[in-house]
Amino acid sequence: MFQFQIVEKKLKTLNTSLERLMPALTPLGIVVGLILGRRIEALGSLTPFLFAAITFIGGLGISARQFGEVVRRPKGLVVFLLGSIVIMPLVSWFLATIAFGSNAEIKTGIILVSAIPTALTGYIWSSIYKGNEPLSLTIILLGTLVAPLATPLIVRVLGGANVIIDSRGMMTSLLYLVVIPTTLGSVINTMTRSRVNEHITPSLKPFSKIALVMIIIINTAAVSEQLLSNLSWSYVGIALCSLLIAISGYPIGAGLARLFGVETGDAISLTFSISMRNISAALVLAIQYFPPATALPVIFGIVFQQSTAALMASLLFGKSNPSPTMAKEQSS
Repeated sequence: MFQFQIVEKKLKTLNTSLERLMPALTPLGIVVGLILGRRIEALGSLTPFLFAAITFIGGLGISARQFGEVVRRPKGLVVFLLGSIVIMPLVSWFLATIAFGSNAEIKTGIILVSAIPTALTGYIWSSIYKGNEPLSLTIILLGTLVAPLATPLIVRVLGGANVIIDSRGMMTSLLYLVVIPTTLGSVINTMTRSRVNEHITPSLKPFSKIALVMIIIINTAAVSEQLLSNLSWSYVGIALCSLLIAISGYPIGAGLARLFGVETGDAISLTFSISMRNISAALVLAIQYFPPATALPVIFGIVFQQSTAALMASLLFGKSNPSPTMAKEQSS
């Protein structure tokens, strides 16, 4: 038992270190993927399993009780759906149309980033800034459940008919990659009365971050040849557009929260949930169902999402302070 406690403490320390390093590790993973290229082509089959593991670990933090508490006060969920499924995809479509109206592949990639479900990392950032943690977790579950229908529909409606979209294939992938693992994790957490979340999940969190970096490396390597062979000044425009979208989610989320008069903790959770997307899932879908150029805005989105989170959160909410849950994890 004593040995397990030592290992658990070391894994929690590793997780804290990885959280601080993620803004640097994600772009580093992209660089490594570009360098390795086809040399790790055989690892491509691991991507779905790695991603399913990430979403399963995230699901272990969600319980039916938390979901029920939030559903009884649905204002936050309504604000999230409005910002996440309607406003942010429209903002991305507007910017993509202005900047890349004639390039259907790039335009589709930009829209895909905003059409994908909210990110599990949004919960981490919300916890750091004392957001409503049950609301954040419930939003993740809700976004996960509606994703198989919402994501293909948004991409098809806003992306136009110039890019062939396998909606059924995307729905199936989202079910296997996101919905089933997250639901399974939530069921286990509920059945164990959150004991698994208290004792097991914290030890698994560093592995989910390592898996995320591996996914970025493998998927970037898969499209490295096409991306490097077509390298041009247009990449600068794509990067700037991706940066603008990553930044815009924060004032949009905070503005909606203020407009609907939600409490401060709920506003923090909503801002991160609306701003941050499960871009690693978008990268998996871009590789599987779209031309290689579609992945380019997704790759830039990975770079900017984590790197802008701390800056925008600091501007909106001030200095970060660990929530009671996070503080307990870090001190244990």
